Amino acid sequence: MIFFSKSNYAACFVCMVLSLLNAGCARHERQISVSLTAYNHGEYGVGSYTVTLADGSSAEAGYLAPGNGGGGDTCCLSIPAAWKPGMTAAVVMHTVKNGKDVRVEQTVAVPQYAPADASRFVVHFLHDGGYKVFVSKYSLGHRKYPLSGKEAELEPGVPLEIIWE
Repeated sequence: MIFFSKSNYAACFVCMVLSLLNAGCARHERQISVSLTAYNHGEYGVGSYTVTLADGSSAEAGYLAPGNGGGGDTCCLSIPAAWKPGMTAAVVMHTVKNGKDVRVEQTVAVPQYAPADASRFVVHFLHDGGYKVFVSKYSLGHRKYPLSGKEAELEPGVPLEIIWE
């Protein structure tokens, strides 16, 4: 027959509590920092824009003229190192239309990305008023960039040239 002293009971109790606490702790997923940039395919300037991910990570950038973008990066947005199905980003854009301040918010899907290709989080303000986002090391105009064709035109009717191979 085994007898436990009060100190053995206390030690067992402490071990059980620590085991439960350890089991309850979620593993913190690995994050990577990427720069934020955008392209404005629309007819109005973007006064500012903010990107917020589901985990609360957020970054904001300033003015972007119509038909421009990609030239400047804002530091930094933390994203999961590994893409997960269902990832979304809330994008809030401020502009002025017909003399009135306008705030437009859209939640968009974040397409799959590979950690090796993750250096920039890119927002596209499209001609039709929609938004698209990508995580990529490539820029608009690169053959491997995920946006192409009419949707990629910075000015309607002016095809985008592939300038990087």
